[in-house]
Amino acid sequence: MPLQFCDPIPGLIATAAIMCAAAGPGTMSGGGILDKIPPLSVVEIRDPEGQILSYRHLAGSTEVMLRGSSVAPSARVSLKVGSRPGFVELDINRGGITGLQLAHTLGRDYLTYVLWAVSVDGRASNLGEITFDGGRAVAVNVTTPYQTFWLMITAEPNYAVVDPSPMVVLYSVKQAASSENKALPISTNLFYFTHYSKYSPSPGTGLNDVPNQLLQARKAVELAQRSTDLVDKPDRKGLQEEMFTQRALTEASAFLGRAEQAYKLNPGNREVVQFARTAAQSAENARALAMGAVGGLVVRQLKDEVDRLKAEVERLNPNASEGKSGPAIPNAGPVATAAPLERITVPLAKQPAMWFAVAGWLLAIVVLFRRRPA
Repeated sequence: MPLQFCDPIPGLIATAAIMCAAAGPGTMSGGGILDKIPPLSVVEIRDPEGQILSYRHLAGSTEVMLRGSSVAPSARVSLKVGSRPGFVELDINRGGITGLQLAHTLGRDYLTYVLWAVSVDGRASNLGEITFDGGRAVAVNVTTPYQTFWLMITAEPNYAVVDPSPMVVLYSVKQAASSENKALPISTNLFYFTHYSKYSPSPGTGLNDVPNQLLQARKAVELAQRSTDLVDKPDRKGLQEEMFTQRALTEASAFLGRAEQAYKLNPGNREVVQFARTAAQSAENARALAMGAVGGLVVRQLKDEVDRLKAEVERLNPNASEGKSGPAIPNAGPVATAAPLERITVPLAKQPAMWFAVAGWLLAIVVLFRRRPA
């Protein structure tokens, strides 16, 4: 699988899209799920000062610093991190976050900031939203089950996102030599995986007096509606995830309507924030299901696509199903026959990226037979 790199933040952060090997748009007539699903991306922090830390069990708190990326060079975060029984606690005091501008200055899709703990293997966990009060960031106290991780803050469209955007604003760096209870530094690259790699880079306009939570809810429902357009309509039985996706989007729209109504009646009503945050949460659930960030919807659809491609291969090469000898298929590999594919179905269901490769080989086989002279 080729990796294609681009630089949303030049010189510091690179994203790599995991593409489907040997398959391109329009390879099959009529298209399919492979033509619709955006690729899973890997985002890498290219800074020798970036640091993963392993916190000593039940040790006292130690000071950790987050430094701004090139999109926020003056931003800094100072926090205390300490290991507790069963979790690690992170505490950012008021005034511990400086130089952080409002998120919409980075792009019209960005409305807030989220703090993430990222494991050594690139799995990012949403620890919570960075909020503002009168232009100053509010203190944060959160926990994570991870013992070894690095921290980052990203600009996001809403607080409930399951996967981070590629817009990294701050990331953890090496501890000062004088730090007490120093954590154990881990020498490896800083990277993470995300299904959410496409956001508008256009600068955001003035947000007037609309509450930020309501803006987040509107954007969350908008993004969820775009994402669910990728999902086939539930016109076939067995894909309950499709039904759940549509149900979550319906609930999000309903809560957004309640938030809009509450705002219209009384902009200061607490129900505005209550219903808006619930709408964003439900919309993000729908989006995550549709994009494959959670659940098995994409895997199930890919399995259907593979089954469809297998049927077309058999139709184009009837010798394979009748046991007759036919022309050799170069580099066909184990996916040329049904039995090996069945043996790897279970492990592949847990690795969506591998489905792209399998389906890509099948597409290549189909193209080969179509181009073979009669």
